[in-house]
Amino acid sequence: MADLYFNGTIYTMTGENETQEAVLVEDNKVKRTGSYEELKEQADHFIDLQEKTMMPALTDVHQHLIMIGKKLASLALDDVTDIDLMKEKVASFDSGHQWNNILGYDENNFDNQYKIKIDELDQLTSKPTLITRICSHAGVVNSEAFKRAGIADDVKDPEGGYFERDEEGKLTGWVYDKAFEMMRAATVDDTVESISKDITRAVKYMQSLGIANVHTEDLAYYGDFNVPLDAYLSTLGEDGLKFRVNLLTHEQVYDDVVKANKTYKPNYVERDAMKIFADGAFGAKTALVSEPYEHTDQHGLQIHSKEKLEAMVKNARSNDDAIAVHMIGDQAIEMVLDAIEKYPVAKGKHDRLIHISLLRPDLIERMSKLPVVCDVQPTFLTSDMPWVEEYIGSNRAKYLYPFKTLLDKGLILGGSSDAPIEKVNPFLGIHALITRQDGGTVYNPNEVVERFEAFKMYTSEAAKIVYREDVQGQIKEGYFADFIVLDRDVMKVEANELKETKVLKTIIDGETVFEM
Repeated sequence: MADLYFNGTIYTMTGENETQEAVLVEDNKVKRTGSYEELKEQADHFIDLQEKTMMPALTDVHQHLIMIGKKLASLALDDVTDIDLMKEKVASFDSGHQWNNILGYDENNFDNQYKIKIDELDQLTSKPTLITRICSHAGVVNSEAFKRAGIADDVKDPEGGYFERDEEGKLTGWVYDKAFEMMRAATVDDTVESISKDITRAVKYMQSLGIANVHTEDLAYYGDFNVPLDAYLSTLGEDGLKFRVNLLTHEQVYDDVVKANKTYKPNYVERDAMKIFADGAFGAKTALVSEPYEHTDQHGLQIHSKEKLEAMVKNARSNDDAIAVHMIGDQAIEMVLDAIEKYPVAKGKHDRLIHISLLRPDLIERMSKLPVVCDVQPTFLTSDMPWVEEYIGSNRAKYLYPFKTLLDKGLILGGSSDAPIEKVNPFLGIHALITRQDGGTVYNPNEVVERFEAFKMYTSEAAKIVYREDVQGQIKEGYFADFIVLDRDVMKVEANELKETKVLKTIIDGETVFEM
């Protein structure tokens, strides 16, 4: 059976403003593109686009899908700006689990960057509670949480993290990076069945936003890695939910995942690079920077020693794998480039540089000469810029998120959200790329990206990152029949209209998986 899509503006993403009049789909793939008249005789079923816009389905190249699923069913604070309302929400929340897990706390939303402390949290709830900061590199807990985890004031800081203390040496409740990971691990009570529900909830949300493929990293956060991995394998695919997932493998479980040698589902559930963390985040001042943060002597947090970082890269290479590294500060980026240059990836593969928020001209030049791709989050720009200059100064702020410079150097950039840290809606990311604007302020306007280049980052360039550029990201003969139908012509509308874009229909493998 062949389906014919017609009567709309069909952007193929094979070139700027390239359109086709009709698309013929058979056996989950694009069979032909061309005029309605030449293709109609081959069609068994006709899909009238009713003069709407169709284009390839979108990809988010870096997010945390299971966490998104949990957030959709939990309390999230990222849009709360009133301190009293935040406290009311925390006090009245009950997860139904042994622990309360609350997401999205952002002190920048509150007056004077208010950070709740352990004694205040104790007054709100006696149930063990972890409130995760928006960056997911820090959080705050109450006394019952520390008690359940066996942690007292004399606890030693783990390598690559710390427990915040007051002037008297008492725990404030705030935990950072590896210490935060310790607390998050204590909250886990997941099963394959519960994670499958989280995946299903998140996937349906992705489909409603026009996303057909995500690259996610979440095998190390829900107990034994088999729990999330088996949930993915049992939930997605031709015989399940139609959706494509590429699984980055966290450094902590990498060896176990490789040794397990699971049977994956090509084009639906695939194992990807080893995920490594090199530093923290700007919000917690744990991003590793070469010069100290303004008015401090702090350089941020180096998660791994040079020797350990190199050992992990060597380990990945021994399995013929690439690496994918979280690195936000310029010093972290420099460390990672040193390791990549010392231990190159196998020919035909590329390493993934995630975030690369604060760059320098010398680092950009080195990157341009290496087999690397960049997983960038455009909405980090509009989230960070209102306050991050206070942390790093105006001179360094000029080198934050230099997307156009990276493109001009020939680097491949894939668009993403890092959701649930940021909102997952890809049209918000595309708007940030082409305007670099937030609340009327334009940040580093010389780094604005052209609209077609921005959409490529979520379609054809994203496909290159997972070596599927010959089957994904364009509407072209032999490619996946993964499309979205939109309520407006996103290539022509005024830039601010992009943020209001509605997805009318999402098609994966020629099957309609979402319809408004």
